[in-house]
Amino acid sequence: MGPVVSNVAEQVDSVDFYKVVVSDAPELAEQFGIMSIPTLVLVKNGKEVKRSVGFMPEEPLKEFAES
Repeated sequence: MGPVVSNVAEQVDSVDFYKVVVSDAPELAEQFGIMSIPTLVLVKNGKEVKRSVGFMPEEPLKEFAES
């Protein structure tokens, strides 16, 4: 998933992308209720607005990020 996210991050300037390794940040994973990996969480104004669990190809990921 990493290369796909990196490619989309280069294309979408209006979104900041962060990778969290849940074993390094278990509190953050718990805060967001991460149960499966990969999980993508779209946060706007400090609130979760969208979530996706599992692999996502580049174009759907771009649409997800821009929504």
